[in-house]
Amino acid sequence: MIKPTNMGKTRMNHSRNSRAASSLKVCLGLAAAVFGLIAVPAVNAVQLSGGSTRIKVVCTTTMIADVARIIAGGDAEIVGIMRPGEDPHIYEVRPRDVQMLAQADLILSNGLHLEATLSHAMENNAKAGAKIVRLAETPKITPLESEATRGAPDPHCWFNVENFRIYAEGVRDALAAADPAHAKEYKDRAANYLGELGLLHAWVKQQIETIPREQRVMVTSHDAFQYFGRTYFIDVFAVIGISTEQQPRPGDIARLESIVRERGVKALFVETSVSQTLNDIVKKVADVSGAKIGGTLYSDSLGEPGTEAGTYIGMIRHNTKIIVDALK
Repeated sequence: MIKPTNMGKTRMNHSRNSRAASSLKVCLGLAAAVFGLIAVPAVNAVQLSGGSTRIKVVCTTTMIADVARIIAGGDAEIVGIMRPGEDPHIYEVRPRDVQMLAQADLILSNGLHLEATLSHAMENNAKAGAKIVRLAETPKITPLESEATRGAPDPHCWFNVENFRIYAEGVRDALAAADPAHAKEYKDRAANYLGELGLLHAWVKQQIETIPREQRVMVTSHDAFQYFGRTYFIDVFAVIGISTEQQPRPGDIARLESIVRERGVKALFVETSVSQTLNDIVKKVADVSGAKIGGTLYSDSLGEPGTEAGTYIGMIRHNTKIIVDALK
């Protein structure tokens, strides 16, 4: 075997050092962009759309991207940051996210600390003139307080369909302000969608009313369904509070087991966008208390495009049918 010469070793070490330095520069560059330490060059709407003058709208969650696409039609370019199944509470900012935010003419987010990891990136990288709209932070919506963390607002407002109508109105108004030339088109599409949401709200109420009142008890992986419960008269309990960052405690699990037994809960529900650990705890509580797993609910994310839960309306219908079938 031929041993490397000292010169060969020097070249190898230099190569390794160069790769390490390059990786470090990439990591530091992302961190700096997220926290606003360096500027990310903005790109205007014409450049991004190959000559089109459409505005570029960046949306944080899948629910917001869905309503934005419906109201925008083809008059604005809608881009979503989060993908189906991703958890906004613990989302890790990617380099492409920072670039998209820096290119946006309008940024639509939920607010109420749902996208905590994205907040610095939005505020520090939005280009001059771009507006950030937090759809849940409006006087028209009264946030619920977290059951587990007193004083913390519950950001899951979209599970009251009437609240999501307010989101849609906010999207309509933000698009019209950013792109007045298409304001009429945005208004017309929004009117049609608001009508659909009105029908959805009435349908959910009708479906839940088919469950006997004493059987309307939901147990889920994390506390995302309080707005649903308050609006449609279901008692809601969860393994942990409003954020999936929280860690379950033995006392929380024992409390749930007691509730399931005392209330005669028929079924518990797991979720799509939480950790397997949380879903496993729900399954364990069901096993020890004699209940069943009633199905899988979509909470902080829509399903894959093309599936029933791939739209907001489809997701609400899916969840409602699962809940009714399990609890009746």
